[in-house]
Amino acid sequence: MRYLLLAGALALSACGGDAPDEEAPTTPVEAGPMTGDEVPIEQQPLPEIVSPLTEADPLTPGTYCYFRHDANVTEGLEVMVNDDGTVSGDNWGIIHQEAAGYYAAFSTTLTSGMTDETAAVMFDTQTEVDGDSQRGSAIWYLAAEGAVPDGLDIMLEPAECEGLEERVQENGAP
Repeated sequence: MRYLLLAGALALSACGGDAPDEEAPTTPVEAGPMTGDEVPIEQQPLPEIVSPLTEADPLTPGTYCYFRHDANVTEGLEVMVNDDGTVSGDNWGIIHQEAAGYYAAFSTTLTSGMTDETAAVMFDTQTEVDGDSQRGSAIWYLAAEGAVPDGLDIMLEPAECEGLEERVQENGAP
């Protein structure tokens, strides 16, 4: 969507109205101290990430499990879709960022989800990370082909539910 807006703005600016076809002289921008109008890079919004499951069909009633293991995180996700469309589940794993010397276990309970005509499900969340507890909300794109947390460029792959917790522990242990 952002790209469509940007393309539209560029098209409108290219029209130029009744302005002459001359190009305005440009002045090179010099790098230097901030003038107060710039936003520091750490405060700029992250680029929009579109889930590869945006167009996927929603899950039908049943239990679904997913797994991911990469250089930084090993995690499992189990969700239950009920006949009435309600969805709940658990996401747990181990953060193992060896280069930073950071290791942590996490567990998130997903509640109050509801399926509709899309793969996107909004959950209330309760997350525990090494004794710290946080409440919030999260959107997950859930489909037979995978599970993607909104805004992240990762996908958990479908997995067998039996033995999933042990698989996460074995692959995520330092």
